[in-house]
Amino acid sequence: MAKEVTVVEGRGLYIGSRMICNGIPEIVQAYYRPGNSTPSNLLVRIRIGSLVDQCVDVAVGDLGYRALHRAIPLLQCASSRHRAMFDTYLFEKMQKFLESPENFTSKAYYFAENGIVHLGDGATCVILGNRVLGYKGNRCIAKPMCSWNVPFGTSDACIILAKVLMDQPSAVLLTTAYTLLTTVRSAVIESGIDLQAVLYITGAQGLGKTTLARRVAGFVNNADTDRPALLFDAGSTLAATRDAMASARDLPIVVDDLCLSASRAAQQRRKDLGAQLVREAANVTEIIKKAPGGQTMTLHNVAGVIMTAEFMLENASDVTRCVMAPITQPLDLPDALTPSVMAGAVELFLQHYLLDSENSLCRLQHLLKNNEQIPALQNCPEQRVRTNLTALQWAFQEFAAILETHFKRHDLARDLMRKFQHALADSVEQTNAALARVRSLTPEGNIAYVLLNAYRKQQFSLMPEGKKIRKLLKYDGLLIKNKLCLRTCALQQLVNQSPGYRGWTLNRIVAELVSYGALCIQEQGTYQIKVSDDSDALRVYCIKIDVLEQAAERY
Repeated sequence: MAKEVTVVEGRGLYIGSRMICNGIPEIVQAYYRPGNSTPSNLLVRIRIGSLVDQCVDVAVGDLGYRALHRAIPLLQCASSRHRAMFDTYLFEKMQKFLESPENFTSKAYYFAENGIVHLGDGATCVILGNRVLGYKGNRCIAKPMCSWNVPFGTSDACIILAKVLMDQPSAVLLTTAYTLLTTVRSAVIESGIDLQAVLYITGAQGLGKTTLARRVAGFVNNADTDRPALLFDAGSTLAATRDAMASARDLPIVVDDLCLSASRAAQQRRKDLGAQLVREAANVTEIIKKAPGGQTMTLHNVAGVIMTAEFMLENASDVTRCVMAPITQPLDLPDALTPSVMAGAVELFLQHYLLDSENSLCRLQHLLKNNEQIPALQNCPEQRVRTNLTALQWAFQEFAAILETHFKRHDLARDLMRKFQHALADSVEQTNAALARVRSLTPEGNIAYVLLNAYRKQQFSLMPEGKKIRKLLKYDGLLIKNKLCLRTCALQQLVNQSPGYRGWTLNRIVAELVSYGALCIQEQGTYQIKVSDDSDALRVYCIKIDVLEQAAERY
């Protein structure tokens, strides 16, 4: 039994004269996830003679020989019976440790997710990759986050960044603001704000979209390779992208190179992929992932997603979930704009937020209630877009406040906010243009609806009663006994000018009307009729209005 186990210094654990393990375990620390009253992890010190003196982080549920041996292969038990004795001994050591008040003079935390974390005493801290901001106590960071390395920035990173932004186009300012907003994304959402923002950097090939995303949002590196850890190519790493979306909480990830293609089918696939990623990033569509054993897991995006693309989205709901950052001319990014500078600016931004997070979020709520005062939003009727851009404005205002309070650069802060207003206006203009294009390609209803709606709104110039039939050339058509008689050019022009029907041929329009049974047919071989017995009389399409009313369908 475990109570019979004795510790022989330098040799191991014994029962009588028989060794059961060559190592001596000791519970050093218990770690608690914020908000939990029971520990989730333990720090176990293992000593093996003069060879090993090492601490191992173990989940409470995994505490035992198997997990410790996996971490330190030199740890050995001679048999399964001895392993069971070792586990019992270790469990009793844990129980005694947790029952001793002197081991808990201050709480030690286990941080298993990146981003904003609320501690048990009401304090707030930030996990930034492998670093902790705002909490100096004892803590342990989960291994997956330790693989993310965020470099330390210089104390003047905000000044360097602000000066760079003063000479850059709108897309650079918008990308910077979005990256800053991403680092407090979870807190914004937890405060009740429906933030669905996805940054969508658009522009032709070779203008610098990827370089911009790398420089501003690429400050999270892989600890082993020191290369960007959250930058993904849209064409080849969808699974890895989704994993990052579900784990990189409050960090920016980049989905790069949604490009045009010579193949129409390949191009459509990329557009469909872009739309799918936008919906997953905005948490409109859940992320479905295959788990070991063939089962599926349902995940949600917790990161800020930046996409670079050569094309515009084709669905209005996707467009309104995006912050548009258009690039129209090749970017000339200075050497001073580096991921390290951005890392330093992000750190100062988060420290500023942590000083007074509650009032900072109150400022955001106030701005949302009064966002009609933001000049750039005067031409922005879409509520979702207004919410996204207001949150962006707030994040940039908080950044400018650092320049004022920390560096006493009131002039630079003021000029930068003025410039940011132009950037917001450019984003609104691009959004409105994208929505106008989408709506011009989206039918309001079927052909029956289009014609009936035009008739009811008096969009046709119909010949008045009593006019001689030869005057019909001056009109679109005429009305005969609740039948709409239209000339060929008037029918096709009206349909082609309606959203979603540009390019429809006359044959296609007529075939649609025939399928409704809406055309009056006077003679075989033609779908047109003569409006008089004159051999030179114009032929028109005679459309039954009552049939249009039955067939009309608004989408």
